[in-house]
Amino acid sequence: MKITKKKVIYSLLVLLTSIGVIWFSYHTYEKQYYRQFSQYSGKAKIDDYEMIADGAGVIAHWKSVTPEEDQKKKEYGGSLNLRRIQVGAHHILRSNIKLKDSPYYYEEHPSKDEYWTLSLYKIEGKKLKEEQEIDLYKIVEDFDSNYIPTELGAIYSSNGRELAALQIRSLKDPTIRKMMFLDLETHKLEQNDRLTEQVYGKKPIVQLYVALDKDQGSLEYLPLDDGSFSIDPKELSKTQFKKFSKAYQLLEQKDTKVMVLNPKNSADQYSRSISVFELFMKKGMNLYHDVTIPAELSRDGQTHTTQTKEEFDHYYDLEKAHKVYNEID
Repeated sequence: MKITKKKVIYSLLVLLTSIGVIWFSYHTYEKQYYRQFSQYSGKAKIDDYEMIADGAGVIAHWKSVTPEEDQKKKEYGGSLNLRRIQVGAHHILRSNIKLKDSPYYYEEHPSKDEYWTLSLYKIEGKKLKEEQEIDLYKIVEDFDSNYIPTELGAIYSSNGRELAALQIRSLKDPTIRKMMFLDLETHKLEQNDRLTEQVYGKKPIVQLYVALDKDQGSLEYLPLDDGSFSIDPKELSKTQFKKFSKAYQLLEQKDTKVMVLNPKNSADQYSRSISVFELFMKKGMNLYHDVTIPAELSRDGQTHTTQTKEEFDHYYDLEKAHKVYNEID
């Protein structure tokens, strides 16, 4: 049978059209698939780090373990969950999220393609040990199958243990919510009235009124409540890290975070935080200038405004603060 030139051209056109239709259909499917996940962070692990400030902080580089999916999500759009890291003195958590809606609005358990997990690291001396990934939905389901997680809060300390605050909500009645705490050693949920009071109640705090000079440091503000922060590599010359040090090299990389290793209710949070922040300032910057210690946290029950670290250590009552912040019974 003689094959004409027209038949060859026609066959090629049919083949190319079919390929185009298949590609367009797959592209459309892929676009719809990734756009349905309005909450997305992907998954990441720490691949390198450096402890700083005598163990009060750590500089860590996070590397994605879902790079292809991250790229697809970026390409097709949708919001990202940006506040992902929670830090304690002995644990670091990163929320890994892939959800079709905010956790607040779910009326049933998520589909198999969705997840909300935690990358968990345990701090042992000056080493980070990667622990088993935690599936939040499974943790809550094992506790009570009629509840789902809605919000992960900070890490708190209680009598030597570290627990992450986790709000859960009833699937039967969305108005019913409970504040639970996830023990980061046992991975079990529990209620803790003293820590719940710490989450919702107002506690006295030390006030730092330091006016930061942009020429003297790399921080625009002191991120006391954030737990982690990053800096512009262009600002590294305003830090105390030497150019060829590991810390400096880590800070030059994208996706590097500085984490201050403090539970939310740590009595020692102020001095530990300042010891980290000082490294991101030029030498000589005094972060204890005009620091106000409230009467509830001072040794003599009086309010004091300090100018130096020595003054702060003299007036700040660490043992009293442990009890005020419910770190110990």
